[in-house]
Amino acid sequence: MSAPSKPVAFILGYGANIGQAVARKFKEGGFKVAVSARKLDGNAVREEGYLDISVNLESVDSIRNGFNRVEKELGPAAAVIYNASSWNNVDASDPLANSYETFFTDVVVSGVNAYEVARLAKAGFDKLPASTPSVFIGTGNLLPWINLPVMLGMSVGKRALANIIEASAGAYGPQGYRFYFAHGVIGATGGAQIPPTAEAHADVYYRLYNQTEQGAWEVCFTETGELYDRVAGKLASSA
Repeated sequence: MSAPSKPVAFILGYGANIGQAVARKFKEGGFKVAVSARKLDGNAVREEGYLDISVNLESVDSIRNGFNRVEKELGPAAAVIYNASSWNNVDASDPLANSYETFFTDVVVSGVNAYEVARLAKAGFDKLPASTPSVFIGTGNLLPWINLPVMLGMSVGKRALANIIEASAGAYGPQGYRFYFAHGVIGATGGAQIPPTAEAHADVYYRLYNQTEQGAWEVCFTETGELYDRVAGKLASSA
């Protein structure tokens, strides 16, 4: 397949906050954009100039079908954004209260099925010219580093996502295929952004795409998009 005239961005998890902001940012940057969710308002999505794809992130077959359609209609994606989470909270005193099925859904959507997304993203990167930047970004949070029993399923999923990205960045980063676990915090405290700041996510994701080196696989940033050193507990510029 010949290289597309414009790079392609595929956003899995097109929600009203981060997903929409990221799609808009990449489109403004000259990308062809495909967005996916289990349920989409196709007309509204197409009015924004995006390719709309219904993908159930609980289903590996649905994920594969989504990638096939993106490649068929737009070309291999140069930027793949996994912006998905699932959570069914329980009381902290009873973290095993959810059924296995509910727990498993939270785990696979929040991170485990990102393995197949990353695998298919890498397969697409292989088809692009070496001069085309190739980036996978997973929307993360602080759960890989804190104990939050009320969100056990999501926590397990995000820890899996972090592990997948860390391994991929180490193996493929030197080849030019970059992988990032990106998450926002409150600059003043280092705590979680609730709700996340959409525009900061979009700005950081676009910046990561245009970055020339892999750098750190974990990218932590504030509401204004400034990089934050999670371990040191301060702005990276203050390190």
